[in-house]
Amino acid sequence: MARVPDRLRRLLPSGRKTPEAAVPAPPRPRQGHNLFEAAAEYVAACAEDDPARAEEAASRVSPGMLTFGINELACRALITLARERGQSPRTVARSLLGLRDPSPVRQTGDA
Repeated sequence: MARVPDRLRRLLPSGRKTPEAAVPAPPRPRQGHNLFEAAAEYVAACAEDDPARAEEAASRVSPGMLTFGINELACRALITLARERGQSPRTVARSLLGLRDPSPVRQTGDA
């Protein structure tokens, strides 16, 4: 009589043992939002003076992640713009912010 329960147990899906390597893991759903998508949306909304859209984009990720994404976007944009202009990233950055290029500091001697 002990054989019947074992036999029934093997027929039930819960009683079957499959090697774990043969069972593929279910696909994980995408968690959260992409920080670069949030940063791009935030910067574009700020440039278009849309505070509601900027706030919504900022709420997608943590403030630290948003800052990182904005910094990465700024660096990539600056490098691209500098290449297009044939100028250094420093010159382009200062120009975009309305800053003059610093003149070289000359030291005068006591002669």
